[in-house]
Amino acid sequence: MNTMRLIMALAALSGRPIRPSSVAAPDDDPDSIRLHVRSADQIKPGRSARAYRGIVYAASARKLRMDILVPQAPGPHPLVLYLPGGGFVTARRAMAARQRRYVAQAGFVVASIDYRTVSDGATYRDGLADVAAALSFLRLHAGRYGIAPARTALWGESAGGYLAATAATDPGSGVAAVTGAGVDAVVDVFGASHLATVADGFDPAMVTAYTMSGAALPAYLRGPGRALVDHPAEVINADPASHITSETPPFLLLHGDDDRIVAPAQTARLHQALRRAGVDSTRYVLQGAGHGALSAAARIWTSTQVMAIIVNFLRSRLGATPESGDEIRG
Repeated sequence: MNTMRLIMALAALSGRPIRPSSVAAPDDDPDSIRLHVRSADQIKPGRSARAYRGIVYAASARKLRMDILVPQAPGPHPLVLYLPGGGFVTARRAMAARQRRYVAQAGFVVASIDYRTVSDGATYRDGLADVAAALSFLRLHAGRYGIAPARTALWGESAGGYLAATAATDPGSGVAAVTGAGVDAVVDVFGASHLATVADGFDPAMVTAYTMSGAALPAYLRGPGRALVDHPAEVINADPASHITSETPPFLLLHGDDDRIVAPAQTARLHQALRRAGVDSTRYVLQGAGHGALSAAARIWTSTQVMAIIVNFLRSRLGATPESGDEIRG
């Protein structure tokens, strides 16, 4: 069973299954780049990065672990912290293995973490605390893993994209206290923003599944047995768009126009809030793309074209030298 199928199975067993909408939600953001992707051109990450697996970075109700990929070339290297998705029900650091190796090969230390979810009885505040704890651990051990901690980015997909965006914007996340000045860049791949409207434009069953009491989203916001409609102030406070300032780091946002799990309007909303604040934000809408591996067009997300966009953004913000000495092209 691959990682994504395992996540689907775990979500179903938890009583909070991840199911796609029968209809797509519209996306009409005028300031996004619409891209037709050549999905036949797939990344071919090498095996040169040194891998450190199962490293305990924090212990709360359970031990939280991370995997770290370190380029073979002498460091220090910029750090990219990867936050996996999982519908706020599960978070498994093994996700996106090919993509993470590709980014490491481009000259970055890439750390992927497990973090607490509703399956642990956690809320988004606990998830943010886990992100801060992971960054603190990596800074403490920067010498061992060849990290240049002053050059740090967050990269997340789906629920991980939400946490990446929130950690980089919310002063209560604890990330700025750890890093001294926050992170330098954010890659948010089909992440949520305003939790009460994640399913806007989807079929009625999907809207109910996301917003009703006992669903994963309200549980991750305020704890079990809650409904989003009962906590409008906390929905706003949990929205990264509510905390953007002129000091917010640059963002790269990517979303598929056929995403049936997180409405594309979520990243569009965040993109517009960033632009209004004068923050450097670039958003790509990938034609025909769904929600990562939970779609029929999953190969779009592992294409050289999409991954080159991510690598080149990270390189422009953090700097890095690819292992092979070759440029990454889309």
